[in-house]
Amino acid sequence: MLTRQKLFFLYLLIPLLLLGGLNYWNSVRATSAAVSTELQRDLAGFNIAVANAVQDQENSAMSLALSPQVQDFGTSPGMLEGTPPDLPVSETAAQESQAVDVPDALKTAVDGFLRSHPYFKSLTVFDSRKRPRISVAADTSSTHLPFTVVQTKDFSSPLPTPDERVWQYQRSELLTGPVASDTAGPKVVESIPLTTKSGRVSSVLVAEIDMEKVFREMGTVLQPLSSNENNPKAMIMVLDGSGKIIYHSNRVFAQQQVRNVMPELTSVAEEMQAGKSGVREFWVPSGGRYVSAFAPLPQLGISLAFARDLSDQFIAAHLRGVAGLVVAVFLALLGGLLLERQFQRRSRGIAQVTEGLSAIAKGELDRRIELMSTDDARGIADNINVVTERLRAQLAREAESRQLESFVKLSAMLTHDLKNAIETLSLIVGNMERHFDNEQFRTDAMRALTGATDKLKGLVARLSKPITTLSGEHKKPMPTDLVPILKRVVSLTVEPVREKHTIEINLPANLMALVDAERIEKVIDNLVINALEAMSEKRGTLTIAAEAPDISRVAFSVTDTGAGMSKYFMDNRLFHPFATTKRRGVGLGLYTCREVVQANGGSIEVQSLEGVGTTFRVVLPSPQTTSAIH
Repeated sequence: MLTRQKLFFLYLLIPLLLLGGLNYWNSVRATSAAVSTELQRDLAGFNIAVANAVQDQENSAMSLALSPQVQDFGTSPGMLEGTPPDLPVSETAAQESQAVDVPDALKTAVDGFLRSHPYFKSLTVFDSRKRPRISVAADTSSTHLPFTVVQTKDFSSPLPTPDERVWQYQRSELLTGPVASDTAGPKVVESIPLTTKSGRVSSVLVAEIDMEKVFREMGTVLQPLSSNENNPKAMIMVLDGSGKIIYHSNRVFAQQQVRNVMPELTSVAEEMQAGKSGVREFWVPSGGRYVSAFAPLPQLGISLAFARDLSDQFIAAHLRGVAGLVVAVFLALLGGLLLERQFQRRSRGIAQVTEGLSAIAKGELDRRIELMSTDDARGIADNINVVTERLRAQLAREAESRQLESFVKLSAMLTHDLKNAIETLSLIVGNMERHFDNEQFRTDAMRALTGATDKLKGLVARLSKPITTLSGEHKKPMPTDLVPILKRVVSLTVEPVREKHTIEINLPANLMALVDAERIEKVIDNLVINALEAMSEKRGTLTIAAEAPDISRVAFSVTDTGAGMSKYFMDNRLFHPFATTKRRGVGLGLYTCREVVQANGGSIEVQSLEGVGTTFRVVLPSPQTTSAIH
């Protein structure tokens, strides 16, 4: 068993540890939030820088296309030779091209353009038959002159492909494709049609942007990258729509699928492919903890991510958290010792109160707690003694109330059953003067008198066994055919009044239910008598029907065309004990019916409209229900 010192230590340690843990969590969360905010800001700057760089190249390429040197060459008669064939550019570009004379002014203009715009990899002009006429590419293999390589025939290097849509344009308008990537790296192809004065496309200027250079140079504005490629402090990653890395600050990962080279970023890559933006943390195999911000660049069909190592930022947060936990343990130990000393002075009275309270809880209500001290324990003991005395008096009163309630309930139920039996006799006597000469009526009346007599004998039997009657115990439900019971009630209760009301009986050949037959017959009898009483002031129609809605249930209904019931009565009083709409009713009939039906595993439903009539429908379990379960 724990000593009080240990308990006090735990009571203080737990909240202090919670506070320390909360402080630790808040410190880590604040650090993470700060890093995430900074990453998102840097990524937004990177996205804007890349978009602006591409936009600047588009403007520059458009200016070059509109320059006199390019316009004169691109719209010259030699570039417009017949109608362009319906051949893919890849096929026409492969056709043998005849060398053309390139004006020196054009060479100078293009060479100067590439020197002043280092993001461009090449410039190519295609004629109207989609054949390359001149291609000028930046010489990236050497830093010495010549700076560019000009080709007018036998094009050796792979040429960019113009967008097929530009051939349909009628004026010079730039068309930028999405970022594409191959072994030479990521690039963007811009296509500008060169049109004659009549609006006919005579040639197309295709400019190829080196996006790897754009990403690399724009990335330097974020944060210097670590030279350790296995565990860099920061990294930049660009994905295309297929999840391929078209650029990475570590070139080893370029041109590969994320899931193959960086599986820890698979979930992030899936969100990037879906065009989403956000911030996620991940761990690299070397143990580093990173946070990554990512966002799409829709105009280029790519998504960019910037990740940073959190290790350095979280060291201080971890140290503060550990220090807080150590302080919490120390304060808990000190507080536990101080509280234990104070507790020992006041524990004797509490121990006596605890002992007496335990005895009272076990049922010793005559037990009193006597204390001679004057501390708080004395007041607690006195209050417990007062509560115990009141509890003893309350229990005595409740025992008397239960006995009286049981007697009242028994009396009311017997009175209700006696009323039903007398009501049956009253119906027979009321019709006897008019129909006594009818032999069939006399036969039915004798049968009804015999049934009513049997009911009265049953009431006497119940009075002779008050314990069984009072307990309300139900017999075990047994498979019972409801049709004979319904017919018996009709014969004893309904037939004597057939001359007064219209009787409609819709019963199947048999209808098996799992019920206590004796009590269900009383339910049917009660519902039928209620229906007849509801139509006592005028001629009506009584309908008794039965059915099997499905394999697991059976149902019977009793419908009258009497006065009906109000919605308020059905919602607030129906099925409540001692609630009735009759002037001479007891108010226990429907309450008893519902109790019997529920005890047999069924339910009772009601539909009623004032001035129209009422339908009671009883749903009971079928014997096939239990067989299906077994």
